[in-house]
Amino acid sequence: MNNAKGVALIISTFEQPEYLARVLAGVDRQTRAPDELLVADDGSGEETRRVFAEWAAGKSFRCEHVWQKHEGFRKARVLNEAIAKARSEYIVFLDGDTIPHEYFLADHLDLAGPGRFVQGHRALVGQRAAADFGKDGRAPARLRTLLAGQLSGAANVFRWPMAMKSWPKDLRGVRGCNFAVWRADLLRVNGHNEAFTGWGREDAELAARLMNAGVRRMDARGRALCYHLWHPPANRAGLPANDELLAAAVAESRQRCEMGLDKHLPQPA
Repeated sequence: MNNAKGVALIISTFEQPEYLARVLAGVDRQTRAPDELLVADDGSGEETRRVFAEWAAGKSFRCEHVWQKHEGFRKARVLNEAIAKARSEYIVFLDGDTIPHEYFLADHLDLAGPGRFVQGHRALVGQRAAADFGKDGRAPARLRTLLAGQLSGAANVFRWPMAMKSWPKDLRGVRGCNFAVWRADLLRVNGHNEAFTGWGREDAELAARLMNAGVRRMDARGRALCYHLWHPPANRAGLPANDELLAAAVAESRQRCEMGLDKHLPQPA
């Protein structure tokens, strides 16, 4: 991994404790464990706290539940809090309703390189299959689920013998649920933009600023896979305002945001 000092896995969540338990079970199956795991929690209740505490007990790597009071959708802010608390040089992001493939972290570390961030991809688990996919610590039955018509995104279902890499210059397909980047590059652009409230576009805007700062986007197909569990659609009332923030970042070639990571970092004495 190009001499990086450790990898942090940051998992975002809000009030999906049963799904989070399956994602954490997927972390247990990793061929390469993280050096630290932080759950970035946008204000979930006691059940999520219990699920994480029981899972984290006795782990050989550092685990932390980073929680903020729920005041609407503030994913960008809690992700910044988690980044600020992370100690590793490389950070991989995953959503709390997205189960990682067994080689998810190992693949991301193989794909890591200087001057780039890595965009991985996902398969979508349909509503019927989401009830059991990856449940009770079992490895997901990918082939059976695919044959049942409950896995879409067939190119992202199975791990390939080698990754197919590309270097897009646009933002199509950017998703924060499978995204890896050097912590130093996040510091350069001041992390996520906390002006984003409500669902959508905070991940694309971060990618835009990274690319404006000279960090190349590498897409990987066939490796670093994950499986997104069906859930009801999020409220998109805030999307028009978020679209405007994204458009401004692109049009003005912004590299840093004002409301970002720096306010969560230790201040010099």
